[in-house]
Amino acid sequence: MITDIGILTKYNLWANQRIVDWLLSNEENKLDESCNSSFPTIRLTINHILEAQILYLSILKQIPFSKNYDSTAIKTIKILIEQSQEFSDYSSQLEMKELNDFRSVGFKFLSGTFTQAQLIQHCMNHSTYHRGQIITMGHQLELTKAPSTDLLFYFNKVEKTNHIAKTSKSNS
Repeated sequence: MITDIGILTKYNLWANQRIVDWLLSNEENKLDESCNSSFPTIRLTINHILEAQILYLSILKQIPFSKNYDSTAIKTIKILIEQSQEFSDYSSQLEMKELNDFRSVGFKFLSGTFTQAQLIQHCMNHSTYHRGQIITMGHQLELTKAPSTDLLFYFNKVEKTNHIAKTSKSNS
């Protein structure tokens, strides 16, 4: 499970980086154009992903939730990458016992007690869901060359390369 959680948070960082690179390669004003989705703009969707990742990491770390960043489009997408790295770093240092430690969640739409592993999985799945919306919104706004952020694409390109590099090192 430790490996799976680590892969999931590394995948989240990789996928968010691909989305950010794609968005930065297009016109900035498109990030604030209206379209049909859960949130009316790409910027607001990215802001939602970022806030959720900050919220869940604060729950995991058992620290107060703090949203202290400028929410302009470019700054938000850059902060998303920094926060995704922080999330990955946090999860990669957890031991199995810690992954099974419980955290309480109390939202207006959900309350309960969940393991750290469950909260990480949920948060990463949440980000994946909204990245899909960003791709769809990009199509509505005629953004071109959307990246693939499929998990199997990540396994094929990134994890396979990492496995080959590790195997080469251990054979030397």
